[in-house]
This record gives sequence, structure tokens and C-alpha cells, in this order.
Amino acid sequence: MIAGIIIVGAVGILFVVLGWLLWKKEMITLMHDYHVNKVSEENKAAYCKLSGIGLLVIGLGAVVTAILLCFSESPKGFIAFAIGFVIGLAMMIAAGRKYNR
Repeated sequence: MIAGIIIVGAVGILFVVLGWLLWKKEMITLMHDYHVNKVSEENKAAYCKLSGIGLLVIGLGAVVTAILLCFSESPKGFIAFAIGFVIGLAMMIAAGRKYNR
């Protein structure tokens, strides 16, 4: 159980860091080459912000899940991950549809 908590927490922290780098540092190169080539220079900041926040939300959901699993072995802790994943993925898809042309 402890290994699962560590893995979920570590992946969550990784996603938070990558989301922050994408959002605040506008490191669009963290994304697939397709996104780097298709997003115009004037839309780069907006795309990075929306995608970065989406990735950050996914990571926060995983971190919250890891914290909840520390206090309870109930699988209900994964509800936080599911909510974060759905919201974050929706934000990333919206960014792709809006700015990836």
C-alpha cells in the first residue's frame, strides 16, 4: 500500500511541476511537436496557460489522492484523482481545439 501512495504522489508532483513549467514558463516544447508547430506565436501564451493549468489540476488530483490514501485505505480517495483528471483533461482538450489550428 505504501508503494502505491508513493507512486501516486510522485506522479502527481511530476504533473504539477510540468503543468507549472508549461503555464508559467511557457515551455511549449514539453508538448508534442505537433502542438509546437500548430500553435501560432500570438496564441502560445494562452495555449500554454490553459494546457498548463489542466496538467496542474490532474497533478493536484493525484497528490490529494495520495494524501487521502495515507489516512484511509478506502478506494474512495481516487475520487479526487478522477475529478482532477476529468477537469484537467477537459481543459487540455479545449486548449487544443481552440489554439491548435
